[in-house]
Amino acid sequence: MNSKEKLNNLIIRFTNLVDYYKNKEIEFKEETCRTELINPFFKLLGWDIENNFGLKPQYREVMFEQNIGKAGRSDYTMTLSGVPVFFVETKKPSVDISKLPEPAFQVRRYGWSANLKISILTNFEYLIIYDTTIPPKASDNCNVAMLKKYYFKNYVNEFDEIFEILSKDTVYSGKFDKVLEKRFESNATKGLKMPVDKFFLVQINKWRIELGNYLLRIKNFPIEIINDVVQEFINQILFLRICEDKNLPLYHTLKEVTNNEIVLQKEMQKLFIEADKKYNSGLFRSKYIIFDLNSKIIKEIIEELYYPQSPYEFKLIGSNLLGQVYEIFLADRLVVDSSGFMKLENKARTKNRNVNRAIVTTPIEIVRYMVKKSLEPLIKGKSPDKILNLKIVDVACGSGIFLIEIFDYIIKYCVEWYKTNDIAYLITVENGEYKLPLEEKKQILLSCLYGIDIDVHAVEVAKFNLLIKLLEHETTPSIYDSVPVLPDLSLNIFHGNSLIDFHNIDISKLSQYEKDEILPFDWDNINYGNKFSLIISNPPYVNVEDMNNLLPQKEIAVYKYKYTTSYRQFDKYFIFLERALQKIQDGGYICYIIPNKFSKVKSGYKLRKLLTDNKYVVEYIDFGSAQLFKNKIIYSSILLIQKKKQTQFAYEEVKNISKWWGNPSFKDKMLLDSSILTDMPWVLVPNEDEMKLINKLYTNSDKLATVANLFNGIQTSAERPPVYWFSKKEIIEECEDYFKIEKFGQVYKIEKGILKKFFKPINRNERNLSTYDIFDTNKWIIFPYDKDGKLYPLDIMKNKFPHTLHYLEDRYDILKPKQIDSSGKRDVPNATCDTWYQYGRDQAFKAFNNNPKLIVGVLSKKPMYLYDKDDFVIASGGTAGYCAISTKDDSPYCLEYIQAYLTHPRTEWLLSIIGSDFEGDYYSRGTSVLEGLPIKKLNFKKSEHIDIYNNVIVKTKRIHEINKILRMKITKTQITSLFNEKKQLIKQIEDLITIVYSI
Repeated sequence: MNSKEKLNNLIIRFTNLVDYYKNKEIEFKEETCRTELINPFFKLLGWDIENNFGLKPQYREVMFEQNIGKAGRSDYTMTLSGVPVFFVETKKPSVDISKLPEPAFQVRRYGWSANLKISILTNFEYLIIYDTTIPPKASDNCNVAMLKKYYFKNYVNEFDEIFEILSKDTVYSGKFDKVLEKRFESNATKGLKMPVDKFFLVQINKWRIELGNYLLRIKNFPIEIINDVVQEFINQILFLRICEDKNLPLYHTLKEVTNNEIVLQKEMQKLFIEADKKYNSGLFRSKYIIFDLNSKIIKEIIEELYYPQSPYEFKLIGSNLLGQVYEIFLADRLVVDSSGFMKLENKARTKNRNVNRAIVTTPIEIVRYMVKKSLEPLIKGKSPDKILNLKIVDVACGSGIFLIEIFDYIIKYCVEWYKTNDIAYLITVENGEYKLPLEEKKQILLSCLYGIDIDVHAVEVAKFNLLIKLLEHETTPSIYDSVPVLPDLSLNIFHGNSLIDFHNIDISKLSQYEKDEILPFDWDNINYGNKFSLIISNPPYVNVEDMNNLLPQKEIAVYKYKYTTSYRQFDKYFIFLERALQKIQDGGYICYIIPNKFSKVKSGYKLRKLLTDNKYVVEYIDFGSAQLFKNKIIYSSILLIQKKKQTQFAYEEVKNISKWWGNPSFKDKMLLDSSILTDMPWVLVPNEDEMKLINKLYTNSDKLATVANLFNGIQTSAERPPVYWFSKKEIIEECEDYFKIEKFGQVYKIEKGILKKFFKPINRNERNLSTYDIFDTNKWIIFPYDKDGKLYPLDIMKNKFPHTLHYLEDRYDILKPKQIDSSGKRDVPNATCDTWYQYGRDQAFKAFNNNPKLIVGVLSKKPMYLYDKDDFVIASGGTAGYCAISTKDDSPYCLEYIQAYLTHPRTEWLLSIIGSDFEGDYYSRGTSVLEGLPIKKLNFKKSEHIDIYNNVIVKTKRIHEINKILRMKITKTQITSLFNEKKQLIKQIEDLITIVYSI
């Protein structure tokens, strides 16, 4: 019997008993409705309702423990390997969910508070999908935010649509978000959407500005103090509000305190004092901000945390969600604007140490995976008392998201251990589940978990979130005998720069400003100076340029001279990995989520060497061009290492995050020999046959850099607006010795002797080139360098190119280097008052004189190796633009052969693996990638090799001749004939290079 037949049987059953089901005088219970109708319905959608797969509680497909206090509970939570995707709220058939507003408000409130995109309301007669990114209001009718309503008699006809939206297959295949977008995304609802994290952040930021303005204008507090105390107060009231929703004991509720505005401050003081006595975590120990506020502001803020003004269900706003909100919260700070009022400004825009944090929220699936993979081998088989010996730290902890998940993982592990070994020790909670006693949870938190962050507000938020997590599932009886209820985390979560300690900087030589900015950290204060079992983090990603612009030079000096991985254009996460290796125990694990480019770029050489010389890599997951972080373009990877030599490592390439997370067996992983990872760029593919092919390609091969010169294009550092080059449309007259151009609203003469043709495709038809295409340029560039690549001195410019010098002098405000004028915008190293007109970078200028070359499209989607013998100057490359290849004097291969070899599909496939990934499935084939590209050796003592080589050259040269003819005025018949010949030659060349690859 297929799914539709089974569904039809359910419909027949409901139809036959509908009067009974809907009779309000008969006690047909909601639970019976779930058992007889709803469970079978969702089983038909593929959901494992009874957990027949025997998954651990935290990974079940369907969960039932979303308790919501007085309001009841969410009946089903459909998950992606434990991560909630949508709620299903059920009512008995006698409740008319098609008309009543209360059930709709309830399910929308649950789903919105849990930050889900949709949630479902059903009594079997109807199945209604609600958009839970739209904030619910008690005044809403049942049609508000409704995406779709299905009637039971139409279930069979509409089953395919229901299956596409709500089935397990859709969720676990990674198609869920795309299906919702295709089915329901419309401009009509976009303006109404505001998910709970965004809504909560908007509300908190409004409070920050209101509180800040009062403290600044009425109390005249300094701005830094305002930032501190405002966050303290917000943490305090949120803590009390969450405790209240969890039915934990309080002296009074916040709402009760606001009843009498006259004595509000006095009652708040009592409430805070009692909370400090009861919970004693340090959260209420500061100099209370409420003494400095008027009652009106306090009252308004508190009222916004209660129904009907508040749409929140605080019990569902878990510590993870709070962590995500606070991650974004930490990106901004209060500042005073020009009018004297408070505003929020991104910390990264100011020269402030908080720029060390790249504010991104790590997706919960990634966090949970990293925690499981790194923690499982450390705790497997251990008893809870042995687990207390584990020491785990996040060295850039932010809001504490990783620490929260580690805490949760250890607690769940201990519950399972006790269920097997000493179940009487556990406390029974709702639904027959169990929990650890609060004292043991506190012991785990204090013994095992540590964090460090350079942002003082992040430190306080991390403490706050861990305390909220500690109170999860606690009730008034469960904390009755625990005094104090909460621990003080001041010896667990620290404020400081985990990369710089007092051993690698002389603090006596720092100014007070430098001390505050650099904030050296004393590692002897954390974990008694001992090393750690696990270091896990999403460290800041900050490149050298940003560090130089934003950090004190003495801080950068430590990174450059105290760390071996600070090589070339290094990134700060390189240093975080090296520091972790310094602070981890032998045999301990390090798990980081970091950009994947370290595995391929030149600057990653020393880091790769550190990892691979010691064979530390346990697992490497490359997410390629898949984007993990909202509103950030970052090409990510997970790196798991152990301070112990490995013989093998696991590798996986992930293109769809949801599909990957929904595959608990992770079958796509490959186990590879550790010896294949070296300090050279990592060449990895998720297929055993392809890995064997790659090994063959590198066998009996030379690196391209040994047989050819590779160089980047020019960088003038004056592109906006472009000063040095002009296009044909700007030429108003051509004379024998000069061009007359109109540029910047004036007419200038530019001597031809200082000009070169400039290859910088701008239009689509210019960009969409492949190797054997006809190409040209309509641009010229002022090239103030002689045949040896030396800058023309000022006297030669005056005598030989006076018109060009006049033009450049008119543009001096744009061209002046900041090295000789502080108001200058151009970065021109080594510039002097007499060389101000030089390009921004000195690189390979001689290579553009009498030197045939291949022009390479670095981010071209197809092979582009254009043969140029006209000395075109090309725009800069690296990871964008263009680079070039010319032959070495002693190279056995001529340029035509190299062109043919590089254009072959197998070469392109290999480059797609070696090159760094970019959005849109682009990949880099710049100089750093091409240098290590293997070129199969030809044996010129073998006639068959010589024949192949000569044949390739003859055919390639013929293509060049054809392109030359095609530029001329010829008949259409000739054009067709030549294009056909060219097509055949390209195919023949490809076949010859295929033979070379088989050598």
